[in-house]
Amino acid sequence: MRALIISLILVSCSVSGCLEVPLKECPEGDCFPLSSDSLNDILSIQDSFNVLKLADEHEKLRISTSSKIEIQDQIVSIDWSVGKDESSNLSSIALRYNIANAAVDTEVIEGSGITNVRVGNVWFEGRDAFPEFEDPFYEIARLASEDPDGLWPPFSIDTTEFDNIEWQITGDLISLQQVATGTNGTHTIILELMGAPPMIVGIEIYDGEGSDFSLSVETGESATIILKDNLPKTPVQFIPDNNSLMYEDIRIWSNTIPNGISEVEPSELEFHARVGDFNNSESLSKMIFEDVLTNVTLDDETWWEFYWMDVDLDQLVSGGDYYNIRTNSTADVTISVFDKWADKWTDDLNI
Repeated sequence: MRALIISLILVSCSVSGCLEVPLKECPEGDCFPLSSDSLNDILSIQDSFNVLKLADEHEKLRISTSSKIEIQDQIVSIDWSVGKDESSNLSSIALRYNIANAAVDTEVIEGSGITNVRVGNVWFEGRDAFPEFEDPFYEIARLASEDPDGLWPPFSIDTTEFDNIEWQITGDLISLQQVATGTNGTHTIILELMGAPPMIVGIEIYDGEGSDFSLSVETGESATIILKDNLPKTPVQFIPDNNSLMYEDIRIWSNTIPNGISEVEPSELEFHARVGDFNNSESLSKMIFEDVLTNVTLDDETWWEFYWMDVDLDQLVSGGDYYNIRTNSTADVTISVFDKWADKWTDDLNI
């Protein structure tokens, strides 16, 4: 599973003057709630919030966004939710995407030997033979820098675009919540701030024409990630490339296993050369990955050779490993992988 330019979520990490003393000593209108000028001073700081700094400061963190934009007379809705819970070594990335009649709604929770995968409203259990917790905010930042044109959460907002607005600000002293509402002439902006010094935990932007945006920040117990158990099992996400080459009457399938899949014990996966349609097929030949290299001659004197190379020498099937399948058979086959742990074909879309 596992894909957001990271350099936002507005937060005011420090405010000069009276916010550093007890609230009861603050001049009215200058500290709580903030004055419009005080809020603009915060927003005028270039890159006033750095999501990686926020990730460093909070053991439990979740950032969610919702965007609606119009593309060629179609309303596109994209929702992201990215979270981490270092107390459990778990991370979560969820994406919901809707355009016309097409929709994607999925979530992956990982970081332990058991993973959770959600498709729509249904949860499945996956596994990871070599679990490693990686802060998803740092991971997303790295991936976004490698592929800036990819689809990533819109976590980057220039706060200086909001620093010259006349804000209407209300506050609740008990909860230390403040809500600021303003307009820049084309958009209505609503900011929610919590705590002292105040941290922006919510942003809403409306243009009145359907292109809306909202962002929320959760920390502490509200950002806890819970791993579910006793779920239906889902196979590893590795579907072999079925484009073959011919070399001196030998058909060859050769490629690397895609990066991003969970590591799997080689005793749990099998290569198969299948004939027939998906629901009514049989295997002409097969090899369990644990055997590394297998050469089988069939009754019709055709032969099949399967080979898996553990490129990174981790003794696990993982991204970047190499495979090579050769045969002199002319049968119309599909190269598939059977996941013995999940008891399913990896190309079975009915998970």
